Amino acid sequence: MNTFGSPPSLSVTAILLCTIGLSCSLRIDDVSIPEYKVRGSSARLTCNYSLGDFTLYSLKWYKGDKQFYQYIPGNKKTKNTFVVPGVNVDVDSSSAVTVVLKDVELETSGKYKCEVITEGPLFHTKIGEGNMTVIDLPDSTPVLEGVKTSYQLGERVHVNCTSPYSKPAATLEWHVNDELVRKPTWLRRYEAQQEPDGLETAVLGLTFVTKRSHFPGGELRLKCVAKIATIYFQSQETSVIETGFFKHTQAEERRHKDHSYFFGNSAPRTTTSFFSLVLATVAVLLNTGFHVDLVQPFL
Repeated sequence: MNTFGSPPSLSVTAILLCTIGLSCSLRIDDVSIPEYKVRGSSARLTCNYSLGDFTLYSLKWYKGDKQFYQYIPGNKKTKNTFVVPGVNVDVDSSSAVTVVLKDVELETSGKYKCEVITEGPLFHTKIGEGNMTVIDLPDSTPVLEGVKTSYQLGERVHVNCTSPYSKPAATLEWHVNDELVRKPTWLRRYEAQQEPDGLETAVLGLTFVTKRSHFPGGELRLKCVAKIATIYFQSQETSVIETGFFKHTQAEERRHKDHSYFFGNSAPRTTTSFFSLVLATVAVLLNTGFHVDLVQPFL
């Protein structure tokens, strides 16, 4: 018997604390549901909870409002699954905390929630939830269409970037000489094209008139970047030249070489002038009848 002023027993303390909600209350500490998964991969959904002084009656998992998994430790068969479209449970890898989905598909996307229930007579219940989106990655890196090998100054560039067959459609960006294109007038946006099996193809156009500043070193670089959420990043890049840039450069080099030859090396020019003077002198002497005996020297 407890006397007045003496501390209560541990069991009485626990009951009092539970009554006022300071201890042994059921709570969900964390729900870990992957935000994105790639089609065909596995997904691990985890519901971490604290029971306090209670005992677990069941853990249940739902997609939307449809239950697809339950764990009841008091049953002979502790794990059970239920048919829900797009949900394929790996029973062996699932437990009282985690459920594993294998071979996820587009239909697997949706809202997931776990429900934790304690033993009676109170049957306390807590629910945690999160969203998961399954992504079907594009069939290839971005494809550049309409790109010419060279452009004249003042010529209009009109090209498209296509990211084919994905879900959702990729987000596309254009970069010119490594600078992100932000001018709305340069971009041509198109609605995503609907493909078989619910896939989509994204297309983004780029159009602008070339200027001298677009060809540093005679070269213009065009790059398209495709992104999906935080798990996909691919790019495609090409380089084009300014029309006539290399011909112009070679002509300048030839002129520099000719200039260097005539003014940098005067010996050939001096030699040519000397022989021209000798020939002219000989011609004048012949015309005047002057004769020089090259065999007999003057005595």
